[in-house]
Amino acid sequence: MKKLSALAALGVSILLLPGCSEQVSKLTACGSVTSLAVQVSGAIGSLTSPTPEAARAALDEVRGVVENIRQVEGPDEFVTLRDAWTTSIDGVIVEGENTLAGNPGNMDAAVTNLRTTTEAIVGYCAP
Repeated sequence: MKKLSALAALGVSILLLPGCSEQVSKLTACGSVTSLAVQVSGAIGSLTSPTPEAARAALDEVRGVVENIRQVEGPDEFVTLRDAWTTSIDGVIVEGENTLAGNPGNMDAAVTNLRTTTEAIVGYCAP
């Protein structure tokens, strides 16, 4: 009888493990993204700097952060949101480069898209 109840407990644990594993994966991924989101936000804010040098430095910082974001793994839904977010960050980088080159594009649309994708991943990560 003891073996049967131990076996049943083990079976239940095995069934619950994938759900726990996914939660741990989500928590780990979301924890990593939180600090990176703050970095992106600060660097994007610096794009409006009055000097081209400071704006270029901000673009370089955003490029580095977006590469770090791409390396964060997590559950499928997280990865989908992460990919949308990094694509929107890439859009802001392109528009920033265009603006610095004297070809103002559509920075407002890029920033709006970034805001939307940021809210989506933050919403996913919110407890």
